Amino acid sequence: MEIKYNTAKPSHSENFGSIIEKLVQKVVIKLFSAYVTRLDIVSRIAHTKEILTTKEVAELLGMNERVVRDKINSGLIPAYKPEFANKFLVLRRDLMKEIMSGQQYKSLSMIEAEVNRGFDSRKYV
Repeated sequence: MEIKYNTAKPSHSENFGSIIEKLVQKVVIKLFSAYVTRLDIVSRIAHTKEILTTKEVAELLGMNERVVRDKINSGLIPAYKPEFANKFLVLRRDLMKEIMSGQQYKSLSMIEAEVNRGFDSRKYV
């Protein structure tokens, strides 16, 4: 009895290699652009004062001031509310630390999408 082995045609393996290469390039470009964006934000923050208002944080992050306040209220951006003021104040070092960690800079919808990714509700119905 003769055993036959199936092998990929050379053209198939060449296509597969180019597909893998393109996927790797996309991931590297995505990661590099995220790193450059984060580095740009941190360099702008590094040249600011030690204590920032929500308006200044919004300008530095390129966000709406209301979005920044929402992120502060939900704990995504560390801030302090002194007794003598009715405004949130953000320490520069805390903001830089949170941005460099990569977690707190994400929007709530991005975090929810990560949590729900791979969650199949049909399993539990």
